[in-house]
Amino acid sequence: MDILVVDDNPVIQEMLPAVLRQAFGEVSVAGAADLDAAFRHLAHNPAPSLALLDLGLPGHTGIDTLRRFRWKFPGVPVVVISATEDPASVRVARSLGVAGYLPKSLKAADMVVALKKIGAGGTFFPR
Repeated sequence: MDILVVDDNPVIQEMLPAVLRQAFGEVSVAGAADLDAAFRHLAHNPAPSLALLDLGLPGHTGIDTLRRFRWKFPGVPVVVISATEDPASVRVARSLGVAGYLPKSLKAADMVVALKKIGAGGTFFPR
């Protein structure tokens, strides 16, 4: 499974691959610190099985980040990973067809459970 993590936080970039391995086993994880880097990566590599996308990327605001990503690469399954947990953002992300919305406040074990559910074809959204 190939996964693209789009997040400007180096701690997330460093720690998320371990969570992804717990959820999915062997994975190949590529990282991008901003939307432009993600677009360059996707232009030169096969589409990943999943993209984890932060909504708070430099140069972009909230849900607009997701809209731009979905418009440019509509076939890539997306899971939002964000510090923003407001219900409006979750609703809009869901309406844009994401497979899940993972608040960064989730414990690693809960994130693994959510990712397994998403990987099995389900969805995960905070209450």
